[in-house]
Amino acid sequence: MKYLTIGLLIVTFITISLANGASTNPRIIVIGAGAAGIATASRLYQRGLKNVTLLEASNRIGGRINTIPFAGGVVELGAQWCHGEVDNIVYEMVKEYPDLLKSSIVADDAALVLSDGERVPDSIVQKLSILAEEIVESEARQSYAGSLGEYFTETYWRRLQFDAVNYSDVSRELAEQFLVYYHNYERGYTAYDSWFEVAANETDSYQESEGNPVLAWNSTKGYSIILDIVSGNYPGATNNSIRTPVPLEQLIEFNKFVTNIEWDGTSDRQHVHVHTEDGSVYETDHVVVTVPLGVLKENHRSLFTPTLPAVNQRAISGIYFGTVNKIYLLFDKPIPQEVPNTISLLWYESDLQAIRNSVHEWTEAVSTFFRVDHHPNVLAAWLNGVEGRQAERMLDADIREGLLHLLSIFAKNTTFGNVVDVSRSKWSTNPLFRAAGIAAASRLYQKGFKNITILEASQRFGGRIRTTPFGGGIVELGAQWCHGEQGNVVYQLASVYPGLLKSSIIADEDAVLIRSSGV
Repeated sequence: MKYLTIGLLIVTFITISLANGASTNPRIIVIGAGAAGIATASRLYQRGLKNVTLLEASNRIGGRINTIPFAGGVVELGAQWCHGEVDNIVYEMVKEYPDLLKSSIVADDAALVLSDGERVPDSIVQKLSILAEEIVESEARQSYAGSLGEYFTETYWRRLQFDAVNYSDVSRELAEQFLVYYHNYERGYTAYDSWFEVAANETDSYQESEGNPVLAWNSTKGYSIILDIVSGNYPGATNNSIRTPVPLEQLIEFNKFVTNIEWDGTSDRQHVHVHTEDGSVYETDHVVVTVPLGVLKENHRSLFTPTLPAVNQRAISGIYFGTVNKIYLLFDKPIPQEVPNTISLLWYESDLQAIRNSVHEWTEAVSTFFRVDHHPNVLAAWLNGVEGRQAERMLDADIREGLLHLLSIFAKNTTFGNVVDVSRSKWSTNPLFRAAGIAAASRLYQKGFKNITILEASQRFGGRIRTTPFGGGIVELGAQWCHGEQGNVVYQLASVYPGLLKSSIIADEDAVLIRSSGV
């Protein structure tokens, strides 16, 4: 028996090879009933291995495919669209049912709007968007030694200056606003908190599929219809490889949080014992683990007996998380016609500082508002980064108030109806997921792990090292001094650069104790 972890959205096929003398009907446990778990169990069952049990820690299937009732229909708290048509396994499975997908409303009428309510001309938006995409996709970033943020910023300003004639209609202020917006957009698109913590020469390995990039689900079951298709339970299935209906309701046990997978490791024929939080113990021959990597990071030390190989443990320990969440607002009236299908937010610096100093500071996480297919009365928002995680712990009333405040800024001349319902995702605080995106720490790159991205739980890097502008210079809100020289790694790093350190003014003997009387 070998541990097998699957992190794919859909497992398209599994080849089974039974050793001589092995059971022709082995007991198999699949941990996790997300898309990967459902696909795995379905393929095993459809290949004739029907002694399969799915253990799911929650009370539903789908994982990050989370279609919920809302506004008289359904909305997606997780996966939203089918992105592209070529070499897209989801599209390949659905295309024989042409009525299941349609072009999303967000495919058209996208606007970049300034915090004074003015829309940036489409010609400028197109020009800057093309520039940004060229920088992100540039081969030159592969040889850049710094962060993605450094590379993008340097290249962005250089390109604007080099081709000043072409960008003559882009003011310095607008260029800065677009840069802030695009950073927020990218940290949502790629699920990191700051591009200054991601190596420029690291990519997310995501390959965009050709064809329509935003195909919406034209089904009363939304994205979750794909689970019916992959399990052979969609009416009229014709694909021979998936036409056998899988009785998922008979295979799945809900509310089964696996706490330990026990195997003595001495023989492939030794049985495995799977322990769950409620005290149940399952004896099996094979285990397939499809839990989210956030859960794996939090529990891998106690989950496997024996523990995973050191190389796997190091990789898991280096995983850090970004956040991408959605909020849906249901109004009692249709969204006004003048509201674009997508509103991306560009801040004036004074307005951004005002938000940061208000009770709505978390709304800086919002990169975009968008209309929702099939729901004329619903407007949704994307939230990214540390503020997105902060928002997960807030009350719906505060979320509603904050988003309405944003709309009063970016759509100040538009009158909306009253909000009658709110629904939102909370991926990071959900113990069964723990994150909406994953990446590996930079130290892993130096250890030979090349396919990595670095994420930080705030908008900035440094943690408790927090240097901030103040009084025409800088001050430290976190770590203040370098304490000592011998055995101090900070001193060792800084000492090779003469002039970086000096004795502090408070090291002098001019220190006094003063009573409350002033003496």
